[in-house]
Amino acid sequence: MGNKQAILLLSGGIDSTTLLAKLSNENYEVVAVSFHYGQKHGIELNYAKNNAEKYGVKKHHIIELDKTLFKSSALVNSEIDITTYKNNELPEGQVNAYVPFRNLLFISTALSLAETMKVNEVYLAFNSDDNANFWDCRTDFVEKLNAIATSNTSIQIKTPFINLSKTEIVKLARQLNVDLNNTITCYQPNEAIECGVCLSCVTKQKAIKNA
Repeated sequence: MGNKQAILLLSGGIDSTTLLAKLSNENYEVVAVSFHYGQKHGIELNYAKNNAEKYGVKKHHIIELDKTLFKSSALVNSEIDITTYKNNELPEGQVNAYVPFRNLLFISTALSLAETMKVNEVYLAFNSDDNANFWDCRTDFVEKLNAIATSNTSIQIKTPFINLSKTEIVKLARQLNVDLNNTITCYQPNEAIECGVCLSCVTKQKAIKNA
């Protein structure tokens, strides 16, 4: 691999796609990692594949996780409705789309791959809007994982967007000529049509309006 190399957690959404574009623009050789875990928005993997191909990633791994791990989450369990919002209202605290310890599993997998491939940088596209509703997207969470990773390796977990709002990421996406139509953010899309009322959709709509 080249001198600048990175593992990137890639979904089909705006944030990780913009981070992929940023890394590509900075001449990183990227290995992308996506996950199928029974999520209602499994179509995101099609967008992840498309963008991985568009930006010429070195390799795109799609890893299967058993959905029974996450049956308490509305994002996975078909018997639980995802909470919806009106008039651009946004909730405070943890929401039912939270997937228990999902990000810990994702990041641990990326760290395993990084150590195997001798790659010293793992990139996550967490942003400041995530902090309000998902404890496992916060700075202190990442810092603790970095402490573990660096205790026995040279691998660093990097979150360049963690202090950026979704609006700021949309602005950066436009600067990098990211095709936002080739991303999907919705928690419960009907094929490629976003619902417009889940937390992710409302946050996205607000960001695009303000960008």
